[in-house]
Amino acid sequence: MSRERDSPAEPGVIRKTPITDSPWFWVAVFCAAGMMFLVVIWPRYAARQRRLEMQYLARQEIARRHAEGESAARPPGQEGDAPPPAVGELIIPLWPLLVPLTALLVVSAVILWRGRRRANRAEQSGRGEPA
Repeated sequence: MSRERDSPAEPGVIRKTPITDSPWFWVAVFCAAGMMFLVVIWPRYAARQRRLEMQYLARQEIARRHAEGESAARPPGQEGDAPPPAVGELIIPLWPLLVPLTALLVVSAVILWRGRRRANRAEQSGRGEPA
């Protein structure tokens, strides 16, 4: 949070601290960077994750057939009637990471804005200016 301090060189002079001194500024910066990173890697992650999940589902099906005593391979045309999952549906999606980052960014931005606004009001009232 931004706080006002007396300047050591000039007692009684109120000086506003830089915004970078606030931990909420850094929370907002890192959340924004994390969100941008997720947005950039999302397409590559989705393609890779889809491939991995298809391999997982195939292994599950082979294990099921083995447990039931069926052969692992079936003749062409009788592979099964279960459709593959839709393109956007992943078992492990990225949106659960994006939601808390977004919430934390909003919360930190609001706290930072309120702290700066409070500091500006205090600075104006300290000078005798109308608020």
